[in-house]
This record gives sequence, C-alpha cells and structure tokens, in this order.
Amino acid sequence: MTTFGVAIMWFVGGGIYPFLSHATETIDPINVVFIRAWGAAAILFLAVLFLAPRSPRTFKFDKSFFPIVISSVLYSPICSVSLAWSSSRIPGAISALLYSTLPAMSIIYLAIQGKRPSVLATSGVVVASIAVVFLIGAPQGSVQVAGIFAALLSTFAWFAATEIWIKYESGYPLIFAIFLQVFIGAIGTTIVHFVMKAPDIHTRDVFNPTVIFLILALASQYWAYLGISRRVSPALLTSFAFVNPLVAGVLGFLAFNQKLQLIQLIAGAILLIGVYLVVKSETSA
Repeated sequence: MTTFGVAIMWFVGGGIYPFLSHATETIDPINVVFIRAWGAAAILFLAVLFLAPRSPRTFKFDKSFFPIVISSVLYSPICSVSLAWSSSRIPGAISALLYSTLPAMSIIYLAIQGKRPSVLATSGVVVASIAVVFLIGAPQGSVQVAGIFAALLSTFAWFAATEIWIKYESGYPLIFAIFLQVFIGAIGTTIVHFVMKAPDIHTRDVFNPTVIFLILALASQYWAYLGISRRVSPALLTSFAFVNPLVAGVLGFLAFNQKLQLIQLIAGAILLIGVYLVVKSETSA
C-alpha cells in the first residue's frame, strides 16, 4: 500500500498541475477549487461508508479536532486556492517545480528543531534556492510573477499542513480522519467562494472532463499522501517532487500545448539537482 501511495503521488499528483492550468482557462479558479473540494469530499465519504461505516461515531469535539481544522484550512482553501490562482497564470510544470522545494523545506525544518543537516543536504538547499530565484525572475510581466509567488504560498501552506497532520494524531480511523480533513477544507472553500463573490457555477463546469479528473485525482492524492505520511521518512514522502515536474511538463506539452522558456527549463534542471542532493542525503543517512 505504501508503494501504491507513492506511485499515486508521483504520477497522479504530477498530472494535476497541467490539468489545473487547463481548467482555469475557462472556469474561475475559485470555482474549480470549490467543485473539486466538494467532489473529493463526497468520494471520501463513500469510502468511509464502505471501509469504516462506524467511524463517524468516534468523532469528538475536543482538542484533537483543532489540529485537523488548522491543517484542513491550510490545505484548502489556502493551498488549493493559491495553486489554482497561480495555475491560471503560469504553466503547470512551473508550479510542480516550485513544489520540488518541499524536501529542502523539510531539511530546514529539521535543522530548526536541532537536527543538524548534512553538508550534502545543505548544498541541495542552496542549489534549490538559487533555482527558485531564477524561476521567479524568468517570467515576463507582473501577473506571471504574481503567479510564481502564489505557487510558493501554496507550497508553504502544503508543508505547514503536512507537519501539523503528522505531529498531531487524531486517534480516528485513517479514512475517517482524511475525510474530515477534506470535508472541513471544502467548507473553507465555500466561505472563500462566498466572500470573493466568485461567478456562478454551471452544470457544464461540474461535468467538465478536466474537472472530473481533478476531483478523482484530489481524492486519491489526499488518500495516498495522508495515508503514508506517518509511515515513511520525509525523503520518501516528498520524493514525488522528483517525478511531478516531469509528468506535468510532458502532459502539459502533449495534451495542452503548454510551453516553457529556455531559462525556465535550465532553472528546473538546477532545481531538480538541488532536490536530488537533499533527498540523497536523507536516504543515505
């Protein structure tokens, strides 16, 4: 199951970025997030009924519930809305590359906790940071630059939510805990949808093939990622950062004609080298 979860994060996770970019070309980004959040929540609710029908009875409104709420809000709407908004302004492969900084963030976080990173890991962080600077400077125009920073915000929110999820064990059956996390996030997207006065959602938006893929991908991604997050090392957990940019770039080019500038390709290669050094240091420790 761990191998299956990692495979989903590698390949399905990588496919999300170009599909999200394509969906936001015709559908408002907030509407995309709203539809896929509630769609994923519905799928996971069915999974709860099938796999752990008695688990809702274990729910308690106590202190263990609040970390789930905080991580839910970080994942969605903060992470998901930022990513969707950025995807309407930059190619999906660039968003995937920015998520490749997650292993570096893990190393920095461990260092803050007093766990000194190796020289190899530190070198990887430096290389990855330089690449991110190139990525931020590569796009032309303020809108695209804003898209880069929105993707970075999404990455930071994902990292923070993951750390909270791992640190605070709710005690609920896993599938029910994952459903709660996604369900609360869906409520958060509803509030954002109302506050931001997003356009009306049409039936054609809900049944758009691209959106349907995003719903299925989100449900499986949450299930896989949160399911293995407490069982594997940070290096393996964030290993999807290697494969996602490649999958996103290939799918974006073949399916949606999303093109990258030469400097972005070079920066992406540098970034992957930096991330490789970080993960190599962790797996060889």
